[in-house]
Amino acid sequence: MTLWTTQGIAIYRQLQQAGSAWCTKPPACVDDSAFAIAYHWMAEQMRHRLGLPPIKDIEFPLWGWYQYNSAKDRKPPLSPHDIPKGESVFLEIDIPDHEVLLSDFSNWHAVLNLCPLVDWKRIFKKIERLDKEAGRILHFEEYPQNIRQEITCSWEAIFDLNRRDKDVGRKHKRNRSIQATFWVLRSEHIISVQFLKSDGKVVKVYDTM
Repeated sequence: MTLWTTQGIAIYRQLQQAGSAWCTKPPACVDDSAFAIAYHWMAEQMRHRLGLPPIKDIEFPLWGWYQYNSAKDRKPPLSPHDIPKGESVFLEIDIPDHEVLLSDFSNWHAVLNLCPLVDWKRIFKKIERLDKEAGRILHFEEYPQNIRQEITCSWEAIFDLNRRDKDVGRKHKRNRSIQATFWVLRSEHIISVQFLKSDGKVVKVYDTM
């Protein structure tokens, strides 16, 4: 499966030195409590759907793109909006299908925002009632376990790329933005490398370090 991923230069150096690289620390956004729940949930889905990480120290997957905009526009652009500041690498990679979990990028935002994705009107009515009883908007962790479970179970719709109901979007798979997660990146997966420097406004591309 051909994918594209932007990784910090430290990941690439690890790949060069050891022949494989993985997420050595949680993404910076995991410091946010909502994002922490979302990223831990995705990691648990990886374990459930693909199996345990091949290396015990791995806690979170690496992220990439299978399809940035559509089947006709798969490769992501080198945009300062998508490339982190500092040095990084833009990799075209080929990873065996069974090592990759694909999901709908647009619907991933429901997970990041801790919102129900399927049957959301019914679930939101329950949430609104609980908020009203509390006199404030409750945090996700404050809702009863059964409500939290309904919300998290609804997120699994992001993996059904052929689903076209009104809750998760009616777009055909070929017109969706599809992200990819995988546990490990190995040197044999690499097709091409571009070295990048970004100041947040401009991305400069170098052929070599």
